[in-house]
Amino acid sequence: MIEGENTNFRNTPEIRGLESMKENILTDRFKMVKNFDLNLLTTFEAVFIHRSGTKAADALGITPSAVSQALGRLRVHYNDALFIRDGKALAPTTVAVGIHEGLAEAYDNLIAKLQNISFDSVPTRLVVNCSPYLSMFTMNVMRKVLDEVAPDCEIIHHVSNNSLTDIEESLIFRKADIVFDIHPHISHSRVSQHIADEMPVLICRGSHPRIKGTVTREQAIAEEYIFVDSESASALSNRLNVNKMLQHERKVRYISPSLLSIISMVEVSDLLAFVAERFYEKVKNSFDVQKLEMEFDLPSQPIYMIYNKAALNNQFFATLVKKMTELFVDAHNNDSQP
Repeated sequence: MIEGENTNFRNTPEIRGLESMKENILTDRFKMVKNFDLNLLTTFEAVFIHRSGTKAADALGITPSAVSQALGRLRVHYNDALFIRDGKALAPTTVAVGIHEGLAEAYDNLIAKLQNISFDSVPTRLVVNCSPYLSMFTMNVMRKVLDEVAPDCEIIHHVSNNSLTDIEESLIFRKADIVFDIHPHISHSRVSQHIADEMPVLICRGSHPRIKGTVTREQAIAEEYIFVDSESASALSNRLNVNKMLQHERKVRYISPSLLSIISMVEVSDLLAFVAERFYEKVKNSFDVQKLEMEFDLPSQPIYMIYNKAALNNQFFATLVKKMTELFVDAHNNDSQP
């Protein structure tokens, strides 16, 4: 009796009309995309990130010729060049930027669905992308939370080497669940959460022939420096701010993405370097280096936790992020207290 009533209800003119309308909408959508290969969007995103057809081909595991053909089809479809040669790189046109920004959220959601992100599933592993230094104080927070909510979940750490391209690729193609970086990676499909501030300190070797304990503006101008290799606009801006404070562009003798390499070079040379105070405090007893006092305050460096908004559909991930944020805020407040 109940089944018969349900069948009759489903066969009412109103229901049949709604089902017909839904079928017509889906049919119209298929008609719109039947001549468009959705795989082209993945190729487009790869070229947009890497600014290179060859690098995009390597990332996707296809030939450069296939990338070139895909771009050709996209150029015809959008009636635009999309990418223009700019030296050795491919610069996106305004149309290409608009396509990327317009599709970003939908593309992220599509990848999330394809990877079967559910509301309840607890993963057996989480992939995190960040520099070795940032892992020193972020991974322990993640591990602490996982011990509480998912003790069997393992953490896989991928090293970014301060490359914005690697990090962007990790976020867009879901190669990482969470990224920690000094660059916020602004996008309407992502969350860039400010979790900490790193205070820089100026260091030199303990037996520096000209400097001991403090450094004047004149001394700082006369010395040579080591820089951290980074594509981050934030790091470059801080570097320029220091130059502005010194009213002088510092001479650079060594550039490296590794803080361990930098502090090792400081220990055996007369070069000066800015490093995070947190890092200095951890290693100062292992290296012959000294922290220098300066005549002016240095700009702090913000640290961000970045993830795709679509991942918050997973209740486990949303809980993980919430609890990690609380721990980062508590640690930041404790560090800020005199």
